[in-house]
Amino acid sequence: MSESNDVKVNVVIAGRSYRLNVDKTEEDNVRRAVGMINERVEEYKRIYSDKDYLSLVSMVCIQLATSVVKNENDSAYKEQYLDKQLDTINALLTENIDLSV
Repeated sequence: MSESNDVKVNVVIAGRSYRLNVDKTEEDNVRRAVGMINERVEEYKRIYSDKDYLSLVSMVCIQLATSVVKNENDSAYKEQYLDKQLDTINALLTENIDLSV
C-alpha cells in the first residue's frame, strides 16, 4: 500500500478560511503564495477602499496570472534564444572537429 504525500493545511485568504489537501513538498510554496495573495489584497484594500473582498481577490488573481503568463512568454523566448545559441555552438564545434581530423 502506497503512502500518500498529501497533508491538510488551513489557509486564510482575505479573511476566509480554506482547508486544502496539498503535497507535503508543496506546503511551503502554498503558504508563501497565500501570504503573497493576502499582502496584495491588503495593498489593493488601501488603494481601493470602496471595493469588496471578492473584487480585491479578483484583481490580485488578474495581476498574478498576468505575471505567470509574462514569465511563460519570457521563458519561451529565452529557450528559443538558447536553442539558437546552442545550435551555433554545436555547428562551430562540428566544423572545428571536422577540420582537425
